[in-house]
Amino acid sequence: MNIRNATPGDVGAICNIYNYYVEHTAVTFETMPVSESEMKNRMNEVIESGHSFCVGEAGDKIIGYYYTHRWNNRCAYSTTLEESIYLDKDERGKGYGTQLFQHLLAHIDQNEVHVLIAGISIPNEDSVRLHEKFGFTQISRMKEIGRKFDKWRDVGHWQLIFNSLPKKILVLCTGNSCRSQLAEGYLRHFAGDKAEVYSAGVEKHGVNPRAVAIMKEDGIDLSGHTSNLVDEYRNIAFDYVITVCDNARERCPYYPTGAVKLHHSFPDPAKAQGTEEEITACFRDVRNMIKDYCKQFVENHL
Repeated sequence: MNIRNATPGDVGAICNIYNYYVEHTAVTFETMPVSESEMKNRMNEVIESGHSFCVGEAGDKIIGYYYTHRWNNRCAYSTTLEESIYLDKDERGKGYGTQLFQHLLAHIDQNEVHVLIAGISIPNEDSVRLHEKFGFTQISRMKEIGRKFDKWRDVGHWQLIFNSLPKKILVLCTGNSCRSQLAEGYLRHFAGDKAEVYSAGVEKHGVNPRAVAIMKEDGIDLSGHTSNLVDEYRNIAFDYVITVCDNARERCPYYPTGAVKLHHSFPDPAKAQGTEEEITACFRDVRNMIKDYCKQFVENHL
């Protein structure tokens, strides 16, 4: 699925998705279908206020969308947003909601947003499950707050507080043997409890003993590290994926969909030749380059 900013040309598809829920469900408390002109006005209001309105498409079909907006216009609430996600009724249960949510969270500016709120009509097990998968917790349940299809309806609110959850970071290289292991070690060191750090490869070559030794020089213990394949982490919703070699970037351009992807290619010290001293010097040089990169990453992104 490709996720991009919504345009006026998407309004018809967005209305088709949304109006199904208006007319046939209590997911939304609106009771009359929304016209394209009204939906366009709503979209423009979101975009002009500086918030996100994005669509997901498979092929040439819009299959879902999300948007964010101020939860309350009073100044003290300026760092609190509310989000909404809708999927085409025929595309539910295929993982598209997860991809949209990953994209939404990856593009939230956490320097500007502290809390994200979701209002969910109860019961709605799919929506509750999706939100709680990404760390939302229920904070309220208002009983019989609305009436639709001749039934009283409850609404619950779920909340995600940013900066309270560690970021999930995946470092990729070819064999998860050397460069990604060094980066994992330094990211853990510099990030502390701000991040959960993983490393993997598009192949599995085993942890290079020289990588363990060169990190021990700098006080970082890699002795408990293992070599892992990228597919082992497919179900983790990463916030960042960092590729540290061109091969990994080329072979894994799609994974994971919603993460912010960064690339910095480092020389492979495992290919160093010469005397033991020369090989060790190469490992040390690459280690220091990766150390500087990881320190800068943590300062800029965490």
